[in-house]
Amino acid sequence: MLSLNRLTKTYQKILFALFLSVVFLLITAVTRSSVKQAGGIACFFIAGILMLAVLKVLFLEFVQDQELSKKGKKIFEFLHMSFGWITFVLVIYHSLYFLSLAFWPENNISPNYYVTGAVALIPMSLVITSGLDKNIMAKSKEVKSVYFNHLMMTIVLAVLIIIHINFQ
Repeated sequence: MLSLNRLTKTYQKILFALFLSVVFLLITAVTRSSVKQAGGIACFFIAGILMLAVLKVLFLEFVQDQELSKKGKKIFEFLHMSFGWITFVLVIYHSLYFLSLAFWPENNISPNYYVTGAVALIPMSLVITSGLDKNIMAKSKEVKSVYFNHLMMTIVLAVLIIIHINFQ
C-alpha cells in the first residue's frame, strides 16, 4: 500500500496530487455537475483556510500555556496544509475537465471562462510554491517575505476566482 510518508520531496507531492486529480476526473467524467462542484468546493476550502488563519491567531493570542499553544499551532498548521492540498487537487481536477472540453466543438462555454480560469492557475501555483517555500525556509530570516507573498497571492487568487465565476 502507498504510504504518504514516502512522499518527502515537493515534486512527489505535486505529482501525487495531479495523479489523484486525473483519477477523480476519469471516475466522474460522465457527470459534469460534480466537476463544476469541485471548483465551488475548492472555494469553500480556501475560505476554510482563511478562517483557520484567523482562528489560529485568536487561539495563540488567548492561550497562555506554552505547551498547549505549541500543540494548537501544530494542529492549525496541519489543517492549513491539508486544506491547501485538497484545494490544489480540486482545482486541478476542475481545470483538467474544462480544458478537455475546450477541444469539443459542441461545447457552449465562453472563451472568457477558459481565460480567467487559466489566469487563476498562475496565482494558485504561486500560493502553493510560496507555501512550500515557507515550510522549506522555516529557519531562514526571509520567512516574513515568503509569508507576505503567500498571503498576497491568496488575495489575488480570491479576486480572480470571483472574476472567473462571473464568466460562467
